[in-house]
Amino acid sequence: MNETLNALLAPKSIAVVGASNDFSRIGGMLLKYLLKFGYRGKIYPVNPKYEDIDGIKCYSSIGNLPERIDTALIALAAKLVPDSLRECAQRGIKTAIVYSAGFAETGGEGRRKQEELREIIRQGEMKVCGPNCIGIVNFTEDIAMSFSGFLEADRLVSGNVGFVSESGALGGSIVNRAQDRNIGFSYFISTGNEADLDLTDFMAFLIDDPNTQVIMAYVEGIRDTRKFAKVAKRALELGKPIVVLKVGETEGGKRVAATHTGSLAGSDAVYSAVFKQYGVIRVEEYDDLIETAMLFSKSKLPKGNRVGILTGTGGGAIILADKIAKNGLGLPALSQFTREQLSQKVESFATVGNPMDLTGQLYSQPEMFKGVIQLFSQDENIDVVAVAISMVPGERARARAHYIIDAAKTVDKPFVSWWAAGNLSESAFGLLDESKVSLFKSPERCIKAVKSAVTYSQARERFLLKDKEPPPPPIDSDKADTIFSTSEQTMTEHEAKLLLALYGIPITREEVATSATQAAQIAEKIGYPVALKVNSPQITHKSEAGGIRLNLTSKSALIKAYPELLANCQKYAPKAKIEGVLVQEMAKEGVEVIIGVSRDPQFGLVLMFGLGGIFVEILRDVSMRLVPITRRDAEEMVREIKGYQILTGARGKPRADIEAIIDLLLKVSNLASDWGDSISELDLNPVVVFEDGQGAKVLDALCVKRSN
Repeated sequence: MNETLNALLAPKSIAVVGASNDFSRIGGMLLKYLLKFGYRGKIYPVNPKYEDIDGIKCYSSIGNLPERIDTALIALAAKLVPDSLRECAQRGIKTAIVYSAGFAETGGEGRRKQEELREIIRQGEMKVCGPNCIGIVNFTEDIAMSFSGFLEADRLVSGNVGFVSESGALGGSIVNRAQDRNIGFSYFISTGNEADLDLTDFMAFLIDDPNTQVIMAYVEGIRDTRKFAKVAKRALELGKPIVVLKVGETEGGKRVAATHTGSLAGSDAVYSAVFKQYGVIRVEEYDDLIETAMLFSKSKLPKGNRVGILTGTGGGAIILADKIAKNGLGLPALSQFTREQLSQKVESFATVGNPMDLTGQLYSQPEMFKGVIQLFSQDENIDVVAVAISMVPGERARARAHYIIDAAKTVDKPFVSWWAAGNLSESAFGLLDESKVSLFKSPERCIKAVKSAVTYSQARERFLLKDKEPPPPPIDSDKADTIFSTSEQTMTEHEAKLLLALYGIPITREEVATSATQAAQIAEKIGYPVALKVNSPQITHKSEAGGIRLNLTSKSALIKAYPELLANCQKYAPKAKIEGVLVQEMAKEGVEVIIGVSRDPQFGLVLMFGLGGIFVEILRDVSMRLVPITRRDAEEMVREIKGYQILTGARGKPRADIEAIIDLLLKVSNLASDWGDSISELDLNPVVVFEDGQGAKVLDALCVKRSN
C-alpha cells in the first residue's frame, strides 16, 4: 500500500475538484495554500465555471484532464461527491482526499451515503482520505493539501513528528500550538470519517517513513483494532514511539465521539490495556500530547528512571522532587566523584547533592551555573537531567539557556527544563525550543513527559529482550470439541471446569451427583468437608438461588442439605434444567483472585485479572490485555493492579504463589486463543491462590458460548 499512499501524500500532480477563485471558500483555499508554500508539481483546477484561476488553466471536468494525475482533492457538496469519485476511477486516478461533510457524522442517511462512497472506492480500487476531513500537509516537501487555518503561518516547520488526527479542526489547532514551539512535523493527516483509509493505515505509512521518528495521534475510535495492534507492535520493534490522546473516556464523551466521526469509542479500559500491551504512550491532556511528542522528537530514550534536578530555586526543586516521586521515578544520590568535583565549584553554603540547589548565589556568580551543569549532567547515576529555572530575566535568561543547551550537547541523555518565570524570560524560550532541550512551562507536564519517555524505554527494552514464547502443550481437542458441541449456550460449572482441566488449569476435585445417596458416596471419596452446588446451565447465580451449601462436614449434614438445595433452585427457577448437584472439595484458604475473558466489540477477546471480592466489584482494580498474551504480559498484569502488595505479603501475610497466577493467565489465554470463535465470556471466580510454591485452584467457573 505504501506506493499508493506515496501518491496520496507526496503527489507529483494534483487536481483540485471544485476549485474556486474565492480564496475564502474551501476550493479556493486549497489552491491558495498549494501555491503559497510552493508546491512543485502540476496543479489542475477543475470547475466548469472558470477558464482559469489565478493564471492556472481550469478544466470543466475530471474527464477532460490532459493526463492521469496522482491525487484528486474533492471540495464539492456531499451530493456531488459520488459522481466525482466515479469519474476519478474512470480516469485512472487512484487516490483522493474528500473534504466534504454530510456523511456518517450526520446519522442514518449520512451513513448510507458513506457506504455508497465506500463501494465506489472499492470498485475503483482507489485509496481515499475522508470524507469530512481537512486534508493532508506534507511538511517535508511543502505540500499543503488542506484548508486548515494553521496554514496562515508564514512557514511550515518540518521535522520528525508524524501527526494523525481524527479531528480536523482540533488537529489543526494542535499543529499551530506545536509549530509555535518549533516542533517540526513530517506529515499532518486529518482522517475524518475514514470511509476508506483509517488512522492505522496512515500510522503504518509513518512507521516506514524515514523522515518520521515519532507518531502523534488524536484518537476518537479505532476501526480495525487488530490491525492497530499489529502496527503498534511494529512501531515498538522499530523504536518509533506512538503518543496518543484518546478521547471518549466517559459515557458523554463516547456519545459525542460517535456523532463526530461516526466511530465507536469502545471500552476505555480496554483501550488503555491495549496501549500498554504494545508500548503506546497514552496522554490525558491536549498539551501533554504536544510536549510528550516534543521530548521524544528531541531526545534519545533514557537508559533508566533516575532524574537529576539542578536548580537555583529550592522551592522549584521540592516541586519537581514531589512530581518525580508521585510518578514512580528515581531521585538518585550523586556519585562520589561528582560530589568531589562539584564541591570545588560551589560556595560552602550550597549543598552538593540531588536535587542540587545553587541558591541565590547565582545572582552574584552567574558563571558558576556553567561549570556546575556540565559536571552534574555527566554523573553516571543520572539518566535524565531536569533543570528548574525561576525568575531570570533578559540577558541572564539567554545566558542560562545557552549553558543548558551546551551541557545537553555533551551527554547522551534527555535534558528537560522547567522554566517557572513569565515573559521576562521570553528571550530564553526561543533558544531552548530551537535546541535539543525540551522546555516546559508546567512542572507536572515536565515530569509526566519524562515518565512517558521512561515507560516507553522500558517497554521497548522488554520487547527486544523477550524470550521466544514456548509453544503451548497439546490438548485433547476432541474432548474440548465435545464439551462445546454438547453443552448449552451457558455451560454448567462442571462442564466449564472440564474444559479448563484440558489446558492443565487446576480445578477442585468434584463429581456430579443425581441423588443424595450418590452425593454421599462422592463425598466419602473426596473427603469431608465438601460443598454442594447446583449444576444447571440456567442457574448461573447459584448463591442467589440458594443453590450452594459450604463446609458440610458429615454424611448426615449432606443428606439434609441435598433436597433443601434442590427445592430452593426449583422455586427460584422452575423451568431451569438441573443436571444434578456438584459435590466439590473445600479448598484451603488463600488469596482470592478473578481471571476472566470477555469479548470487546472492537478488540475481540480481552483477558482480565484482579483480586476478588470488593477489589473487583467496587474498586474495579483489574488489569487487561488482548488475547493472546505473552509471559511478559502476564507478569505485568499481576504487578500493575493496585492490590499487588496483598499478593506479595502485606501486613505480615504470607506471599502468594504469583508464579502460579502467571501460569494460569497464560493457560487461560491459550484456551481463549484456541476457541475464540466459540467463546463469548469465560469467568474463573473465585480462584484461590495459596502460599508461594503451593499453586492455585479454580473454585468456580462460568463459560458462555458465542451465539452464531
